[in-house]
Amino acid sequence: MSEQSQYSAGYYLKGLTNRINSVVPKAIHKHFDSWMEDVELILAPKDHGNGRDIGQLSYKAVLSFERFPFKKCAPEIVLASVMAWLMDFDEHRSKFNLPDPTADIEPESEDCVEMIIEVEFREPFMVVEDPNGPIEWDGKKWKVAPYEIWVAEYGDILSGNNPPSPIGSDA
Repeated sequence: MSEQSQYSAGYYLKGLTNRINSVVPKAIHKHFDSWMEDVELILAPKDHGNGRDIGQLSYKAVLSFERFPFKKCAPEIVLASVMAWLMDFDEHRSKFNLPDPTADIEPESEDCVEMIIEVEFREPFMVVEDPNGPIEWDGKKWKVAPYEIWVAEYGDILSGNNPPSPIGSDA
């Protein structure tokens, strides 16, 4: 599964956390944490053929660094990476008119800062049918998992004013 399809499947906090971990040195990982706050479950079922959205998940993602060594690793790399990731992968930001992320950077010592970044997300909550799944819904068993969304690359449009040609005609 490509990075694009994985994130469009609803794993925004995980994807953004992975991106941040990829741009900071491993020694900083032990001072980094991320979690969800203000979680809201929105009932909005939608069938996509290969799976269904059971609803939407709305939350604030908190990305927190304690003892971030700003003299060894520039905080602006983290901030720019957050913005770049959102522009590349969060296709729902404009649809739901979500606010821009916020950042709070406070000094802790001569060499370190505490850095907290907050990002609001709203993403589909996806399920796929699975006979052994733990979720019972609509008379079937399901599991929480991403599914592939198929997009038509071409198609035919028929209307009452444009009937199909009879078989065997050269029209």
